[in-house]
Amino acid sequence: MSDLDERLKAAVTLRDRLSRDSQRIQGRKDAADKALAAVEDEIRSKKLSPDTLQATLDTLSAAYEKEVTSFESSLATAHTALSPYLENDA
Repeated sequence: MSDLDERLKAAVTLRDRLSRDSQRIQGRKDAADKALAAVEDEIRSKKLSPDTLQATLDTLSAAYEKEVTSFESSLATAHTALSPYLENDA
C-alpha cells in the first residue's frame, strides 16, 4: 500500500470512530435532557418553579435555621426556669 492509501485508511477509521463517539454522546445528551425534564416536571408538580428553586431553598433554609435557634432559646429559657426545682441539674 502506498503512503496515501494508509493515510486514507487512517482517516476513514478516525471518521468512523468519531461518528460512533458522536452518536454515543448524542444519546447521553438525550438521556440527560429527558432526566432534566422529569426533574423539572416533579418540581412543578409540587407547585414550585425550577427557575427559582435555589432562591426558594435559600429562603426555607434561613427560616428553618431561625426556627431552630428560636426553639433552642425557648428550651434554654425553660431549663433555666425549671432548674431551681430539679434535684440534679442535667
